[in-house]
Amino acid sequence: MAPVKKTIFHLDDDIEILNLVKSVFDKRLSVNYQGFETVEAFLHAIKNKQPDLCIIDLNLTESLGAGFAVTKAIRNKAEGKMPIIVMSKRSHAKDISLALEFGASDFLAKPVDFDLLIEKVMYLLRGAESNMFPVHRIKKPVTGTLEVHLKPVMLDEAYLYVKSKFFILKNTTINMQHTLLSKIFGESKKEFLVHDCQLESHEGQ
Repeated sequence: MAPVKKTIFHLDDDIEILNLVKSVFDKRLSVNYQGFETVEAFLHAIKNKQPDLCIIDLNLTESLGAGFAVTKAIRNKAEGKMPIIVMSKRSHAKDISLALEFGASDFLAKPVDFDLLIEKVMYLLRGAESNMFPVHRIKKPVTGTLEVHLKPVMLDEAYLYVKSKFFILKNTTINMQHTLLSKIFGESKKEFLVHDCQLESHEGQ
């Protein structure tokens, strides 16, 4: 017996985006994808069938803040069990923080990076809910601690980039404390997993 396909509902008032995502999903994922241009159609569908994952555009022109409101409504209905990916043309920390507060599982900036979208969808459909970025979920405990200074330099939809005078190995657990985290996650301390690391060359040093 063939496995049951997962169902994805996507709300975006840009029909071109819906068509592009459908085309990519049809080629690269075995899922039942349904796109909706209006909040009314989306909510009507979700009342009749709860999908396995939702994708919601935060920049809906239908009404100010509609994307956030829909995200919150879905999260309340699904009681935290269903992954929600939100998309936005804006990637400001306040937008990300508010979307997470309203129940989003992950964030993706527009224009859409389809490789990254596929990666996020596949991860979340495997049942790995995350407070923000799935790639940072800690899977295995580690032993031993060392206090080092880390300098945040950039944040995008996938990673938090930091600098350190020390070389930190991949898959190292970091318990980071910084005021920036309070603005994003609502708390000044957060646990991360090192996804990658690079050495910088300094001439004359």
